[in-house]
Amino acid sequence: MAREGYINIAIALGLTLILASISFLTGGNIYWKIPSMLSGAFLLFTLYFFRDPERDVQQNAKHILSPGDGVVVEIKDVDDEFVGPATKVTMFLSPLNVHINRVPITGRVSFVNYKYGAFKAAFAEDASEVNEQSIVGMENGDLRVKFAQIAGVVARRIINYLREGDEIAQGERYGLIKFGSRMDIVVPRTANIRVEAKEAVRGGLTVIAELR
Repeated sequence: MAREGYINIAIALGLTLILASISFLTGGNIYWKIPSMLSGAFLLFTLYFFRDPERDVQQNAKHILSPGDGVVVEIKDVDDEFVGPATKVTMFLSPLNVHINRVPITGRVSFVNYKYGAFKAAFAEDASEVNEQSIVGMENGDLRVKFAQIAGVVARRIINYLREGDEIAQGERYGLIKFGSRMDIVVPRTANIRVEAKEAVRGGLTVIAELR
């Protein structure tokens, strides 16, 4: 279970216990029974959302791994000020996906920028440009990669534990986005993209790109 969800789980549990107790004391009154059942369902969803499964990350210096779970919604060439000529892969994370984010390469954190912005739907075409987001640049020798956690309509809380200068290994956890979101990863254009649009990906497991 992700520690970032402890407060949310505690609130959902407390509300469920209060409503269930009132429902019991009122003899199962329908006006209290239904809210207690809904609260119980919300508690189960909260527990499910904040799951943090262990993963057998296969570290490989030639692979750039997915930073999150979701579905690829866009792949396009871009000119990035940090990476240079690059390819950007965008993935949509639904509320049912695992929301723990993982580092795509082993290396040093070059920068961490937090950009305040809008909260448009995560699947909106311009969400990568206008939505609130946390952007990380990493490098390892000549390899530079940039990835971003992007907020959505429901996802209003981005958690990122990385700091400039951190040395971190491929596949390690570095944060999460609460309740539905979007992620971008920008890789050198010379890398061979290994995923396609509409393909499901898993953080720390799916190879997004392979260095030639």
